[in-house]
Amino acid sequence: MSRRGLGATIAAGAIVMAALVVAASTQPVPLMTRPVPPDTRLPLPTFTSLPPSSSTPTATASGEPTVFDPSPLLVVLVQVILVVTVLILLLGLALLVRSLLRRRPRLERREEPDFAIPLVPSELLEAARDRLRDLETGEPRNAIVAAWLGLESSAAATGLPRLPAETSSEYTHRVIRVWPVDSERLEDLAALFREARFSVHELGESHRRRALDDLGVLIADLERVAARQAAERAQLAAEQAANTPVEAGSKARHDGGEGA
Repeated sequence: MSRRGLGATIAAGAIVMAALVVAASTQPVPLMTRPVPPDTRLPLPTFTSLPPSSSTPTATASGEPTVFDPSPLLVVLVQVILVVTVLILLLGLALLVRSLLRRRPRLERREEPDFAIPLVPSELLEAARDRLRDLETGEPRNAIVAAWLGLESSAAATGLPRLPAETSSEYTHRVIRVWPVDSERLEDLAALFREARFSVHELGESHRRRALDDLGVLIADLERVAARQAAERAQLAAEQAANTPVEAGSKARHDGGEGA
């Protein structure tokens, strides 16, 4: 809703509130009247009553009790209190809406920008291949830790920024998931790294085999993406090269015509 529409809504609400206050402070007006039928009941016996006390309503000459008539000052005071209460509520509503309108641009600025899928850097692929060879030798725990740390050191080659509250392991995990790779293999390799880094139990050849399989699948996925990106770049370069002679020839003909 725009600010103009919001202001119109608040003004309409104030008018409605004021109308309700005025209606509540006035006496009701009868819309229809009907004749009072004559009293056909039998007269009741009269009894001697006690003199009226200060708490009982006083009676008039016709025998009807008098109706309480508030003073004009009291009526005006009640109306003023009601109007002030309505104005305070409207002011609070306006301040709340103003705060929400000011907060909306801040929420929009907090949204993270979308980054285009970058090219698979050769440094990342070379580091992954080296880590795959290192996994085949040495103690399984050290080999798994070294393999993941190698991926962390080469993840910055993608150029993607690292978030302030992000660890190096989380950053590496997010960077590799930029491309369409096997997410289950990536999760398993990250879990193996955490187990090898922070656990105290022994890691055997089964853990090494899992790491080798996970990293091998990830490398194959990255190589497939890199090959597709290279083919797309080659096709784009060929199309640009095919259009360049046509544009150069038309420009030469245009220059020659102007010279003539």
